Amino acid sequence: MERTNASHVTRRAFLGQSLAAMSGITLGASLAAADPSANDPASWAQFLGPRRDGISLEKGLNTDWQKRKPKLAWKAPLGNGFSSVAVVGDRLYTMTKRGERDIAVCLNTSDGKEVWATEGVPSYRDKQGQGAGPRATPTVHNGKVFCLFAMGDLFCINAADGKEVWKTNIFEASGAKNRVGDFYYWGVSGSPLIEGDFVIVQPGGNKDNSVVAFRTDNGKMAWGAGDDPMGYSSAVVITAGNRRQVVSFTGQSALGIDPLKGTLLWRYALGNKYECNCATPLWAEDTLFISSAYGTGCAALQLSVDGDKVTAKEKWRNKDLMNQFTTSVILKGHLYGCHGDLGAVFLRCLDLATGKILWEDRGPGKCSLLAYEDHMVLVNERGKVRLIEANPKAYTVKGELDDVVTYKTWAAPALLNKRLYLRDDKVLACVDLAG
Repeated sequence: MERTNASHVTRRAFLGQSLAAMSGITLGASLAAADPSANDPASWAQFLGPRRDGISLEKGLNTDWQKRKPKLAWKAPLGNGFSSVAVVGDRLYTMTKRGERDIAVCLNTSDGKEVWATEGVPSYRDKQGQGAGPRATPTVHNGKVFCLFAMGDLFCINAADGKEVWKTNIFEASGAKNRVGDFYYWGVSGSPLIEGDFVIVQPGGNKDNSVVAFRTDNGKMAWGAGDDPMGYSSAVVITAGNRRQVVSFTGQSALGIDPLKGTLLWRYALGNKYECNCATPLWAEDTLFISSAYGTGCAALQLSVDGDKVTAKEKWRNKDLMNQFTTSVILKGHLYGCHGDLGAVFLRCLDLATGKILWEDRGPGKCSLLAYEDHMVLVNERGKVRLIEANPKAYTVKGELDDVVTYKTWAAPALLNKRLYLRDDKVLACVDLAG
């Protein structure tokens, strides 16, 4: 039954925005990369790309849309959901609502035609009426597709034919309380992270089960860490001071976790009373950047390693870049991202070293970002697509696209093999960016 106390109603009114989009190593003697598709610049096998930073390393792309407007390669009906796409080779993988079920689907990158569909779980619809369907993005690893649905159902599926390998529920398996549909209206939104033999997710918990690792081969729980409530962010894996660690942005803080043992290494508090930390942490130039909206702000952290001890220390902290559900991008010492939530939303550029605002522009509105070749694609929630220079001196537009996607374009864009993938609440579109 829906709660109706005053604080609950206030929270619903304040948060009634578009948050639905928030939407490898081999463990043993060494921590060497096990799956090339997870970290290979020539793949986009997970949320926000090979390094989960929204940056493509491809070359030879169209960097002036005014001189040469990109063409639509294809558009395919997909349906409700805010899952972005993972792309490996000539296949792309995503999740959607079909009928009354949330499912995983595989499409050909050449024409958008369906290869297979795997039935998942009863369809999810949040109480805010922001839209039905899955929130998280699949992760592809060693021929398997890992899909996390909005009520915590984690599936491992064969990438070749869509056959189920195993499934589990992250709340039931970890003992964490499932508050989705009660306090957490927008469902489980963090995309699975593969690190070695583990798939890592964030159910939120109260005793060593805030962040949990399951074995990729059989779905059995391997470890749990932290006591924080769930957020909507996707975890990342970084190496700081030769120390490999998983960084997970929970509802109240950023956590650093040893990926082998599940040991909590450090905790940095940053959050709001709504527990809506949604943007993915970013690691660049020995700096960890985290950001949240609703008056929270952002912080740049330095991670110091001394033996087994890891310390997170502030470089700076302010309220000048408050990401709601879209993740910023770091390029050449500069931060680019959306600032704001309920009122005016600005695209801002900040100096990564100091946190100083270098410029801002209100034109793009609330948008997702993807970078390539010193340029950035901006996709706002109403489907307007822009290309701008990644220029710390000025906001410079290099072209625009209309009528490719429409409202509720909350899924993050993806880019592979010179093809840009955009999704709204109805279709998946592929745009040719060949230079």
